[in-house]
Amino acid sequence: MEKNNFMSNKYGIPEEDEKEIRARDKTCIYCHKAMKKYPNTKGTPGDKATIEHLNNDGPFDEKSNLAICCGNCNSSRNNKELLVWFKTQYCMDRNINEKTVAEPVRVYIRYIEGFINRCVWIFAKTMPEIPHYYILKDDLSEYDKKLFDEFDMFIKKNGYNKKFYSKQYTYFNTGNCRYWIIGNILNRTALEHKN
Repeated sequence: MEKNNFMSNKYGIPEEDEKEIRARDKTCIYCHKAMKKYPNTKGTPGDKATIEHLNNDGPFDEKSNLAICCGNCNSSRNNKELLVWFKTQYCMDRNINEKTVAEPVRVYIRYIEGFINRCVWIFAKTMPEIPHYYILKDDLSEYDKKLFDEFDMFIKKNGYNKKFYSKQYTYFNTGNCRYWIIGNILNRTALEHKN
């Protein structure tokens, strides 16, 4: 079935992707309150179901970066990193933290804000014509080796297949980067954005 690319929002998210995340996130991914749609309403009521970008650096139309949260949480978080936002009075008053948030947020924190941002990335100087960075699983701590394997499974489950020369790889995009694993090497390269 061909995907309908009709854009129903200001972020350019395909209508089918938006429907899918709205069906998944029936309550706020942070505080779990019930939300309403408020079509054609100006402003953002506190219980309005709003589009949330887990990684504020984009890409804004990437399904893996999207979730639905209430207007209050969206406004409070603004452009703060999640782990920083969780330490604010707003979150402490509402018991919002990495253990209480919905599954898409926990996954994002575990792999993106936790593992990926903590890694030391090495520039692949033997391939300057294809600029990218990598980490070797063998260089990681035992804990991070487990996260490496989990992230590998996550990419395989949630990524997309694309040919690179004669080989096909499974890629996963988040933030401003594309990730893929070959054996014991996790690679990343910058995404070229349209906007």
